[in-house]
Amino acid sequence: MAGARASIGIPVFNLERTVARAIESVLDQTCGDFELLVSDNASTDGTEAICRDYAARDPRIHYTRQPVALGALENFRFVLEAAGAPSFMWLAADDYVRPRLVQQALAVLEAHGDVVCAAPRVEFVAPDGSRRPAPDGQALLGSVHENLCRFLRDPLDNSRFYGLYRREVLRRVFPRSIYYGFDWTVTAGTLLYGKHARLDEVLLVRETTEPHAYMRLIDDAPGWVARVLPLTRFTRAVLGDLRIPPHPRLLYALFRLNALHHVLYARYRHPRYGRLAYRLALIAKRLGA
Repeated sequence: MAGARASIGIPVFNLERTVARAIESVLDQTCGDFELLVSDNASTDGTEAICRDYAARDPRIHYTRQPVALGALENFRFVLEAAGAPSFMWLAADDYVRPRLVQQALAVLEAHGDVVCAAPRVEFVAPDGSRRPAPDGQALLGSVHENLCRFLRDPLDNSRFYGLYRREVLRRVFPRSIYYGFDWTVTAGTLLYGKHARLDEVLLVRETTEPHAYMRLIDDAPGWVARVLPLTRFTRAVLGDLRIPPHPRLLYALFRLNALHHVLYARYRHPRYGRLAYRLALIAKRLGA
């Protein structure tokens, strides 16, 4: 939509159960100056009919059905590249936003030129309806080096990936291929261009994801190195693709992350060794405290 202040991209595949909720949550925003880009990754369920119905009723919705299934990363890229507004956010089709998110996030980005992301506080909802806050909602308002080290110390679920960003910054740092930790690469890359503000309210609700879902990206990676050090590709992206200077604190944060995710993957793929590695990691953590 010409002149829209924000673009919101929903990449979707076979989520007829929740996609209407995601779309409705965008349409309920108190700031209506947005365009909504929905990219259907050749769904085989009722997703297409639901999305076409919404698009026919609201001109702010632009629905695209991919003729053949793209990879998940390419579907995320598609809505980003199709966006026309200066600010952009992704919304997963099984998540939803609360009404003031776009209004509050735009106010921050438009008032502070040094901020590249306005990230809401996030809440996770489990299948039984129980809720818990996402742990990584801190603002990153220091120097580039300070912000990177704080983020890389423990990116956790990286819910800030779903904040509202300056669109051109995301385009500069979006990775060429998918790998374990690619979303961390995106977030780390944006910190080279500015700060991350945090909105005070819980304005994004995410469904919990089965813990091993992301581990499968490691299984699909070529070579044995990725299985020993699952964040090898991410580390190469930080130090090589993004050209972040290898300060000792940054290198320590990357080493710590690689060791931690070696243990997590081992617990998933090799439980007996993983349990031993986990106990050794706890001992090392206590000795280093």
